[in-house]
Amino acid sequence: MSTAPRILVAEEPAAFAAFRDALTSSYVLVHAATLDEALAALSDPPALVVCGCHFDEGRMYDLLRHLRSNPQLRATCPSWGALHPDRLLDGALYESVKIAVRALGGNAFVDLLRWQKRWGGAEAAHRLTHLVETLIKGSPADTGWTGDSG
Repeated sequence: MSTAPRILVAEEPAAFAAFRDALTSSYVLVHAATLDEALAALSDPPALVVCGCHFDEGRMYDLLRHLRSNPQLRATCPSWGALHPDRLLDGALYESVKIAVRALGGNAFVDLLRWQKRWGGAEAAHRLTHLVETLIKGSPADTGWTGDSG
């Protein structure tokens, strides 16, 4: 039986693989490629939900709304938005997605590709894993909302 925290990753397969490969600690990752799969996976609330903005043709907002509307999930299940690891958004669109994630109750926002370009793969992986651990512990995220973190 695994004691590693369970993380729901609602994302396209390529982005799921990039997230999985970037983590430097062990977690039980549950992949959901569709909103229906993600909602079904929430019947056993995970320690964390990661949802990409390209998830199920843009249904990240629907999933975040669902998390926000459910008091049990909102109280026990931190979430964040993430961007696809091989697609950069222009500055204005990037900022609008970040604002929307925050407005819908996301606890953090990560653009893994920007992190990798800024700090290199190893440092980006370290920062990503640190953010995951911080959110799972219920501590406020110390990254994700400042201009330098995205």
